Amino acid sequence: MNTPSPAPQRRRRAQASAPAPQETPVRQEPVRRASGANNSAPRRRASPGRLAIDSAFEHSVLERIPTPVRMLLIALLVIVFFTCAVGITRSYLQAQEERRRLEAEATERAQHPLEYADFITQYAIAQELDPALVAAVILCESSYNPEAESYLGARGLMQLMEDTAGWVAHKLDEDGEGYSFDMLYDPETNIRFGTWYLGYLSRRFGGDATKIVCAYHAGQGNVDAWLKNPEYSSDGVTLDVIPTQDTATYAARVLRARDVYRKYYFPSATPEPAVP
Repeated sequence: MNTPSPAPQRRRRAQASAPAPQETPVRQEPVRRASGANNSAPRRRASPGRLAIDSAFEHSVLERIPTPVRMLLIALLVIVFFTCAVGITRSYLQAQEERRRLEAEATERAQHPLEYADFITQYAIAQELDPALVAAVILCESSYNPEAESYLGARGLMQLMEDTAGWVAHKLDEDGEGYSFDMLYDPETNIRFGTWYLGYLSRRFGGDATKIVCAYHAGQGNVDAWLKNPEYSSDGVTLDVIPTQDTATYAARVLRARDVYRKYYFPSATPEPAVP
């Protein structure tokens, strides 16, 4: 019987007696937070010593400037500040004033429309009248409504009564078979007749706008009577007082509207009145 070799046994004992290898511990890295605020680098703050040095430097620089110069610089700064403040305030106030002016002009224009400007200009020039006066009469008579008719029977843009329109038609040699009072609803015919009548009153009263307007509203006979009354006219020529309130109100409205129409639509010089 063969005896087993001792070599394998020694290997087994050697394997059994060899110490087990120790495991190397794994080093765990600290978990970094994703917060942007925590990851950002801290700001560098100036040290109190540095602040003291800067303050001392500035103080030393200011001390080097003579007192009169420092006072002058301060005064200049104050002047510049107040000049800027005044300039800004003035610009703001001017802008507000311009805005109010434009709004007022827009309101005036809306309250004083102009239609049939070609007819008004054409027939006013023919009668040597101010077109602004004709436009103002139309505004105050009918508000530019060609179909307007008063409770007394006046018709059209310039609110001519039937007898007045017939008299004008006779003066114009247009009172033949083709004439009708209904023609006064036509804008051009109405403006032509009404402007001719205003021109007649202008020649009769020497171009005095107050007397023209009063005669158009109350009749030329009433104006003649007022001029003869020393309570209403001191010289028999100038109408100092308009005795009836409705005519006085009407005249004031027309003359005020005339000024507005001159301002926006007819800025040129008014023509001289025609010689009777």
